[in-house]
Amino acid sequence: MNIQRIGASLLSLLFPRDCALCGNPSPDGELCADCRRKYAEGTFLRCPNCSMTADRCLCGMDLAARTTLAGRPYLALNFYIPADRLGKEYENRVTERMILDLKRRGTFADFFAGECARQLGLLFREAGERPQDWILTVAPRSPEKFAEVGFDQSEEVGRRTAKRLGCPFCQTLARSSASEQQKALGAEERQENAREGLLPRKRAIREGGRYLLFDDIITTGATVRRAAELLYEAGAADVFPVALARTYPIPEPHPKR
Repeated sequence: MNIQRIGASLLSLLFPRDCALCGNPSPDGELCADCRRKYAEGTFLRCPNCSMTADRCLCGMDLAARTTLAGRPYLALNFYIPADRLGKEYENRVTERMILDLKRRGTFADFFAGECARQLGLLFREAGERPQDWILTVAPRSPEKFAEVGFDQSEEVGRRTAKRLGCPFCQTLARSSASEQQKALGAEERQENAREGLLPRKRAIREGGRYLLFDDIITTGATVRRAAELLYEAGAADVFPVALARTYPIPEPHPKR
């Protein structure tokens, strides 16, 4: 253990910090052991339709994927259940509160970056790829939302993830002020909003570049699909979407017998 780690350990003993989620003591000031356990348990939630976990479920989503990594068309760490669908069966989940805190205050950016880097590292090793050969970029927040909160949660997590992976970070996309928040739109409106709202920064996009495209939540895939189209049109060779979560699919009715 080096001097810095010894110093950090002593400081945590002398001045314990609280978990940003529940207020209990936390060694790093982000999550306590109990909240970390609840988050980990939540990653095992399965889709009500295909019974897959979030990293494999494609229900209700169209990415039009041209690039795969270790046979996967995208990576999502977890499911995100909208507030109006959270019932008693999900009362122990912490994922939704963490993502909302990230969006509003930038909390948990380090935690999510660590989780993204860890999962991507596993995929890179399985595929025999090197993170250094990829560039991490993000689907940006709207100018209005950025002005309201003062930061872009995707960029905050994306930059930290790139640093942990040892790959470059580059902002290759912009969002026009005319774009609306996707969460308030239906599937067709999301596609139209993504088409009109996202713009490429063509000088920043490398010909033949391989891109990890980060977004916080994927619902229908409209935003990452449009972002990938713009990157490909500007010369990218590969685009692999990465998300903190994908929206939990609505259960489909069972056919009557």
